[in-house]
Amino acid sequence: MSQKSPLPPRNEVGIAADPAEARAWRGRGIVIDLFRFSNTICALVESGRRDIRVYSSPAPAVAAGREAGADIFSEIDLGPEVKQYDNSPHTALYGSDPSRPAVSVTNSGSPAAASLVKAAEILVACFANFPAVAAYCRANPMPTLIVPACLFYDPRHVEDVICARALEQELEGRDAFQRALEEIRSSGRVEDFMAYRPLTWKRDMDLVLRKGFYKAVPRIKLSDGVGTVENAAGIAA
Repeated sequence: MSQKSPLPPRNEVGIAADPAEARAWRGRGIVIDLFRFSNTICALVESGRRDIRVYSSPAPAVAAGREAGADIFSEIDLGPEVKQYDNSPHTALYGSDPSRPAVSVTNSGSPAAASLVKAAEILVACFANFPAVAAYCRANPMPTLIVPACLFYDPRHVEDVICARALEQELEGRDAFQRALEEIRSSGRVEDFMAYRPLTWKRDMDLVLRKGFYKAVPRIKLSDGVGTVENAAGIAA
């Protein structure tokens, strides 16, 4: 019988370069989908939602949402018969009912999270919860792979990679936020987002490009392809 490869040192941090790397990872995985999924999940947790589920594809998400009477958050057009919220962190935090269950299904963030099937732990990160994630990871050291969600949808969404590099440095005790922010602004990706999110883009960006706004550390637990979300902040790994 072959033996499993040993994990790297507990303080080692890397960034995934392709989806296969995430699927094979056995340590801590941290998903970054900066403009949408990461911030929306953080906002749902911060709002006090107790039942948050993540799906990698639309059909089971819609079915589960209907069964649970849940609010569905997605940038995907799920059809005229489906009542849904946009994948908007501002809407998740301020424009929806936190007493209701929530379902998230997205183009890149939820498939990225679902890919980490072998990971010992799955966290969700963005600039807005950088300090909370870094504090949690320092208190609970584990080999860590940061997964830019654009690997699962569109590699041109470079903000995920830029944010991943900044988080890698944050976990090492260095603050690279301002440089990362300038790089994202110069990439043209904010303007791209504006073109596709005409209703909420400015309010969303006010959250997305702010460091330390959230205290939540969303942790996703996968079971049969469904992710349930809890707040790992203040909880030992």
